[in-house]
Amino acid sequence: MKHKIFEITIMEKIGLHILKLAFLLISINVFSQNSSSVTNGTITKKIISQYFKNKRTIKILLPEKYDANKNYPVIYTLDGFELFPIASSYVNFLTKYDVIPNCIIVGIYHNNRNYETMPNYGSDIRIPVTEFLEGSGNLKSHLLEEVVPMIEKQYSVSGFNVIIGHSNTATFVNEIISKNENNFNGFIAITPDLLKKQTDYLEKHLSEKQLKQTYYFVSSGLKDDKYRLESGIMLDTIFHNSKNTNFKGLHKIYSAGHLDLVPKSLNDALMFIFSDYKNYDDFNDKVLNSKFSISNYIDQKSILNNKIYGINYKLNEEDFYYLLNLVLEKKDRKLFEQIFEVGEKNKFFNKDDKYASKAQYYEEIKLYDEALKNWKLQIEKGFYKNTFYFERPFILLTKKLKRQKEAIVFLEKAIKKYPEGKLIFNYLIAQTSLKYSLKKNKGIKAIDYCINRFKENNKFSLKDALEIKSNINKN
Repeated sequence: MKHKIFEITIMEKIGLHILKLAFLLISINVFSQNSSSVTNGTITKKIISQYFKNKRTIKILLPEKYDANKNYPVIYTLDGFELFPIASSYVNFLTKYDVIPNCIIVGIYHNNRNYETMPNYGSDIRIPVTEFLEGSGNLKSHLLEEVVPMIEKQYSVSGFNVIIGHSNTATFVNEIISKNENNFNGFIAITPDLLKKQTDYLEKHLSEKQLKQTYYFVSSGLKDDKYRLESGIMLDTIFHNSKNTNFKGLHKIYSAGHLDLVPKSLNDALMFIFSDYKNYDDFNDKVLNSKFSISNYIDQKSILNNKIYGINYKLNEEDFYYLLNLVLEKKDRKLFEQIFEVGEKNKFFNKDDKYASKAQYYEEIKLYDEALKNWKLQIEKGFYKNTFYFERPFILLTKKLKRQKEAIVFLEKAIKKYPEGKLIFNYLIAQTSLKYSLKKNKGIKAIDYCINRFKENNKFSLKDALEIKSNINKN
C-alpha cells in the first residue's frame, strides 16, 4: 500500500510562519509584563495576577549569605508597605544573633487594600462569615497559587512558611488557618478583629483536623479598639483549651495602641514562631533519665529542627557552653565526660588548652584528682606557655588536696621542665616550706636563689623574699 504524500504550499508555509510569530509576540508580551529589579539587596518583582487582573508588586529579601544549596524558611508579610521593612529589620537582627534561623522575607503589596483585605462581617448574607469576600478571596488565591509557588520555584526554601498580618490582614491571617489549601506553618496576627462565629470555626478546625506543626501568635493592645482586644481574648481561650498536640498558640497583651502594637509585639511573635529552634528548655527534665545521652539529645534536636523548620541545624559554640554550664550544675562526672566529648568533637576547645580547660571544669565540680590528672596531661603533651600551667596544679595540691610535700616535688620537676619559671617556682617552694613547716633546708635554698637571682616580676618583690628568708631562719 502506498503512503499518501502531503505537500505544503508556499502560502501554507507563510501561514505557519505568521502563526509562530504570533505565539512569539504573545510570549514576549507576557514576559515583558513580569519584571524584576534589585535595590539595596531587595528584589522587587512586578507580576501579573490572573485573580486581580492587574500588575502586582512583590518584594523579596534574601539572607545576607544566601546559599542555593541550603534551605530557608520563608516569612510572608501582608501589608507590604508597613510590615515588610520592619519585619526585615527584626529578622535581620534576630538571625544575626542566631535567635531564629536565616529566612527569606517576602512582602505582598496591595493595590487596593480596602477591597483586598476587607474582613467578612456578614454584610453580604449570601457569603457565610467563615468565607472570604471577593477581594480577600482573590488575595488568598493570589498568595497561595501565584506568590508562594513562584517563591518555591525560584529560591531554595525549606517548606516552613510564616504569614504576618496587621489589623485587616491580621483577620485575614486568622481566617486562612482553617482553609485546607493553606500551606503555612506560622501565623502572626497583630490585633485581629473577629466575630465569635469565626473564632468558633477556628476552634472546631483545631479539634477536628490533624495539623502539621503549627504556631499561632496573636497580639492585642490595651489602647486599641475594645473589640479587637476581645477577639484576642477569645483566641487565647481557644489556645488554652486546644488539645491538638501539633498546635501551639500564644496571645499577648501590650500597653499599646493600634499602630505601635506592631513594633512592640513583632519581636515576641517571631521568637514564638521559631521557639523550637535551638530550644534546650527540656534539658533538665531529660537528664533525669538514667539512660540519657547528651550526644543523642543534641542529635534529636537537630532532627527536630529539620522536621519542623526544614533546616539543617548544627550545635554552635554558644549553645554548647550553655549546655556545659547546665551539666556543671549537676556535678556529675559521667555527664561532664559526655559534654566534654561533644565539645572536642565539634572543636569548641583550643587544642593547646584542651586539658587545662578540662582540669578547670573538674575543679569547678570538685573532682580534684581528675583535675590534677588533666593538669599533668596538659604539661606532658607539651602545652605550657607560662608558669600558669604549673601554678594551678601546685595550688590544687597544696590547698584542695592538702598534699604539700607532693606539691614541692611537683615544682622541683617543673624547674627542669620549664626553666623559664625557675624564679617563681623557687619562691613558691620557699613559701610553702615556711607555711607548712616542711623541709627547711629546701626552703632556704629556694629563697636564696630568689634573692640572689631576683628580677622584677608580678608574683613577689625582693622585700617579700627577704621576709620569707627571715621567717624561715626564725623557725
